[in-house]
Amino acid sequence: MIRCTTFALIAMFAAGPSSASNYISDGSLEFAPLPDGVQITGHTGRGARGTWCAAADYAVNRLDARRSQKLYVSEPLAKGLGRSSAVGFTLNPASLTPSNVFIVGGSLTRRGSAMTISHALAFCPDVTLPIR
Repeated sequence: MIRCTTFALIAMFAAGPSSASNYISDGSLEFAPLPDGVQITGHTGRGARGTWCAAADYAVNRLDARRSQKLYVSEPLAKGLGRSSAVGFTLNPASLTPSNVFIVGGSLTRRGSAMTISHALAFCPDVTLPIR
């Protein structure tokens, strides 16, 4: 019994708390680490608001971001049917032309779209958040 418990603890710590692959939702989203950010693939059923929520939640819980920091779209969502559902977010605005988000719907298709993490977290009450 002690061996099983020890093995389970070692496996848990070996996975590491910052591993994006351990950061999963109800099966509708996949998270992949990016430099200073994350790429999210899939759909929450809540449109752009759900994706911003997931990115903000990831930033706070995996990247130790402050709620006052801004999130930026670094890899925009491809437009059109049959395109990838992946969108990348970063905390680092270098090489981006930031623009504040006023209308959330199209924000994921524009590189540099930005909002504070606290604003994005406000979209979370209706979204199933990832299991940590």
